[in-house]
Amino acid sequence: MISSPLIIEEVIILLSNDKIIEMLNPYLKENGLSFYSLEWVNEFGSKILRICVDKKGGINSDDLALVNNFISERLDEYEKDMPDDYMLEVSSPGAEKELRNEDEVKDSIGNKVNVKTLNAEYEGKLLSFEDGILVVSINLKGRIKKININYSEIRKIRLAV
Repeated sequence: MISSPLIIEEVIILLSNDKIIEMLNPYLKENGLSFYSLEWVNEFGSKILRICVDKKGGINSDDLALVNNFISERLDEYEKDMPDDYMLEVSSPGAEKELRNEDEVKDSIGNKVNVKTLNAEYEGKLLSFEDGILVVSINLKGRIKKININYSEIRKIRLAV
């Protein structure tokens, strides 16, 4: 598949996001890390390649520095396909990361979550997720209550602290 170049503010970037992820994934897998997201943004006139990576149990600044060094060296090999003045930013999705799919929800069982549905918002411990139903333990006026939430009714779910 031939991907078309990405254009940010009149600058053509010939190296596709898919190619960057392809370069990054073996390193991440080898080091117990996982890819979370990649985006090009333009902030205050600067082009920024923002890469988010994660790790079960939490990621630290040393992990991020190593990923930054690895991908920076690889991107230097494609210098002609990149904007002259871009900045690379490697970070984690954060303590309150969004859970984007059912697998990420399953991986978060036992953690505190914030769940927004069409009609309500809940925050509590994710106890289980089976057959499309989340069971969350919430504190309702000093009483602990288990509620069932249908995954299909969730507008947004994220980890909570």
